[in-house]
Amino acid sequence: MKQITLGIIHYFLKVNTMKFNNTFRLIGNNISIGKNVKIGDDTIIYDNTSIGDNTIIANNCIIGEPSVDYYYSDNYANNLTSIGQNCLIRSHAIIYNGNILGDGITTGHRIMLRENNIVGEKCRIGNYTELHGNVKIGKYSNLHSSVCVVENAIIGDFVWIAPGTILTNDLTPPSNNKKSPIIGDFTFIAVNCVILPGIKIGIHCLIGASTTVTRDVADYSVCVGSPGKIISEIKDFEIKGIKHYPWPVNFRKGMPWETIGFENWSKQMDND
Repeated sequence: MKQITLGIIHYFLKVNTMKFNNTFRLIGNNISIGKNVKIGDDTIIYDNTSIGDNTIIANNCIIGEPSVDYYYSDNYANNLTSIGQNCLIRSHAIIYNGNILGDGITTGHRIMLRENNIVGEKCRIGNYTELHGNVKIGKYSNLHSSVCVVENAIIGDFVWIAPGTILTNDLTPPSNNKKSPIIGDFTFIAVNCVILPGIKIGIHCLIGASTTVTRDVADYSVCVGSPGKIISEIKDFEIKGIKHYPWPVNFRKGMPWETIGFENWSKQMDND
């Protein structure tokens, strides 16, 4: 016990280890937890969930949150929720049933993943980001804080989406006339962009800050403004005299080409 004094009142509190005191709850029988998994205090894990080895799930998370039918149907059954190995799910994350998360994924706090998303290995999902269901995200993609991704959107490999960006899908809101965006591999989308319904953005594109993308963007293009306009090919684009793009040529940290460079890595991928 530890004595804490507030004013003239003395409190005696039990001191626990931070966040991992085995006070989480399992709801259901079909739950698989791998080796060396840590689960934080007050986290709830629902039925039909699998958690891979060495994964950390912090406090106050909900994993395998049921769909709405759970509350009204006696025959309801959760879809499989799978979290891979070596993941870090930070506090207050809500991950609905049916999500399939690859190995090595890291999330921020208070994310919300609705049903049936597929997220590739080594992705990062920032604080307060939402995936609204049936979203597919490739490997090594980075969604920063407060990104909103609508249902059925497709995001490729090695995509970066900066804070405050929104992907939309309702062509005539409010309606059921919906078509979701597709974002190509290696594209970087800067802060506070809006991607309108059905837009296709190609590979190795750069979307400037606060751009509203109203038309498809071809591969290797730079698009800026509201409405967005193509101003350059990516290889010719400069910022204060610096040619940084395509970004993988000049950025290696945490990437699979970190030790050998992007061009050599690309050649290996082509040979494979």
